[in-house]
Amino acid sequence: MTEASPRHQDREGSMLGSEYIISESPFTVRRVTRWAECDPAGVVYVGNFPNFLLSAVHLFRHHALGTGWIDSWGEQGVQTPGKALSMVFQGSLWPDDVFDMAVYVGDIRTRTMDILVQATRADDGTNVFAGSITSVFVTKEDRRKTVSIPLATRELLEHHRSSSPPPPSIAASLRVPG
Repeated sequence: MTEASPRHQDREGSMLGSEYIISESPFTVRRVTRWAECDPAGVVYVGNFPNFLLSAVHLFRHHALGTGWIDSWGEQGVQTPGKALSMVFQGSLWPDDVFDMAVYVGDIRTRTMDILVQATRADDGTNVFAGSITSVFVTKEDRRKTVSIPLATRELLEHHRSSSPPPPSIAASLRVPG
């Protein structure tokens, strides 16, 4: 049996999963890249980056907000499908690279909200990508009908945003140069 790479061992030397929560404020997910996520040259394929972002947002929603994508605030009769996704790639990843994705609540509007993610390498802190997903609030019965964000949900989102505000650098890096 070969020893696990020290880049993805815990302090006791045990092998860790490929993705796990390392901080609640800011909510941060650590991920270890796998060979299967790479192209033949050994670079993580660009098509995997949206999956990384969505997985971190999914963990945030479950852990910090107590809800998933499909059953979003089901007791309130609303769901929150994705409306928009934006990413800026800032660095490459290779097999066994370890990177952290910090997740923040961004803008909270009347019927939509943004969740922002900044990914950085765990070894040196350099940026890997910045991304955002915009979710729209719709009725559970008819996903074509938008609704205002319920007050209790808005308060929960605002609490997370105020306790761990997103750094301005995420939004700045996502702006399209004009």
